[in-house]
Amino acid sequence: MSKKRIMIIIIVLVVVVALATGGFFIFRWYRSENTMAEVQPVSNLNWGYGGSEMSSYGMVTNDSSQDVYFLENQTIDEIFVTEGQTVSAGDPLISYDMTMSNLQLEMKELDVNTYSTKLAAAKKELERLKNTTPIPDTPATEAPVTPVTPVEPEKPQLPEKTGEAYNYISSASIPNKGTGTIEDPYVFLCTSECYVLGEYLNSLSADAANPVFVIFEIHQDNTFEGELLTAWNVSGISGLPQMAADSKWAVSTKSEIMEPSTDPGIDDPQDVEPAVPEEPQGYTAQELAKLITEKEKEIRDLNLSKRRAELELEQMKKVSENGVVTATINGVVKKLGDVENPPTDGSPFLTVSGSEGLYVRGSISELMLDKVEVGQTVYANSWESGMGFEATITEISTYPQDNNSFWGEGNPNVSYYPYTAYIENTEGLKNGEYVDLTMTSNEDNSNSIFLQKAYVREENGRSYVLKADENDRLVKQYVVTGKSLWGQSVEIVSGLTLEDRIAFPYGKEAVEGAKVKDPSGEGFYK
Repeated sequence: MSKKRIMIIIIVLVVVVALATGGFFIFRWYRSENTMAEVQPVSNLNWGYGGSEMSSYGMVTNDSSQDVYFLENQTIDEIFVTEGQTVSAGDPLISYDMTMSNLQLEMKELDVNTYSTKLAAAKKELERLKNTTPIPDTPATEAPVTPVTPVEPEKPQLPEKTGEAYNYISSASIPNKGTGTIEDPYVFLCTSECYVLGEYLNSLSADAANPVFVIFEIHQDNTFEGELLTAWNVSGISGLPQMAADSKWAVSTKSEIMEPSTDPGIDDPQDVEPAVPEEPQGYTAQELAKLITEKEKEIRDLNLSKRRAELELEQMKKVSENGVVTATINGVVKKLGDVENPPTDGSPFLTVSGSEGLYVRGSISELMLDKVEVGQTVYANSWESGMGFEATITEISTYPQDNNSFWGEGNPNVSYYPYTAYIENTEGLKNGEYVDLTMTSNEDNSNSIFLQKAYVREENGRSYVLKADENDRLVKQYVVTGKSLWGQSVEIVSGLTLEDRIAFPYGKEAVEGAKVKDPSGEGFYK
């Protein structure tokens, strides 16, 4: 080919590429110039947050009590009171032998760390599920069944397990957890070198009416608490072909492990193309939604367990200063257990029943636990007379209540903790009367921003909104999010102000570079 023809071809290719590139940018420019996205000020969309004020109600009573529970693995050193004795707030009740206190504190700290690790792993798994693209919800085409002669599987040379993690999985292996259903699949903890025998994979679809669902997981350090490194989801409805009973399938690669061949025509086992089961990997949208819901519930439960352990640790630290537990209310010792035979059924070891003034019980959200303390003032308002009273918090429970019997106003997805408050000036208030209870914190929420979750999108683990810039064009604005309110809105910690204008980030108009208009249809852009 002559140099002249080569030059002509090069010039033509350059022109074609230039036209294609130019056309693409022209299309983007045309689209942005002819697209108008509606935006609204953040102040109009802000849900606000009344988190600095907490309301509940309760019944006034003159027999409020303080329960003292026997601390597990602790030894009572001395009892300062007798049954029937009158005590005042601050009087010593019992003291513990603090010889082993440091070791017990360390054990409780380990509990807190364990829950933190599990919580972090669950959140990471939830993020993975949310970023998973669902597979089509269509029946899988059944693969042709190849008749095979049952082969007695070769006896593995490895031990079945290393600790709790499997080195190989056969039809005799017992899952670490799960029931095998789509809602609660079998879960096997596997080592990085773990393989699954073909006989087990064949068994998943043995009963067509009751297919089995399994997840093989590899975690760091071979424990469920370690970081999830990989997971292989297999189900009996995925159209798996029948495999050789003694074939080995690696969990880490989801492919068959090929044994070195003795065929002289094959020099390297790697020359053999590995066979991969014909199965759609992943979950349908419905399955994914269920898994996400279950994982969110697991995270809420772990959060609750972690909170309980943290509160128990805090209580132990308070006791560990001198080992003495003091009365929090004025009253009479109504119950005193046997130090040689402390209760093991969860009942209190010692109970102080109130004898002076009036008490009332309310509840606070776990979101306010770090903002409320003993000694803080609570405002009570009588349902009958409308009169107002001041009460002082004397005790905050370290355990959440089983139900919302005291009614708490706030996020329904969080736990509520009972507290007891003492009313000193009770003139005009009688025993058995109901009152509204209100408390406030020093937290300033005047500039808090809570947006409906639909206005906040995620990209590579980062949250963003579509904001109008100074030129009235949409730009991607990354934001830092905080707590959720009612499960429907999310706090914007930084990246956005009440004066900014944002668009609903879905639809063909919601694109970067688009012009903006106000809700009335009038364009901001000139």
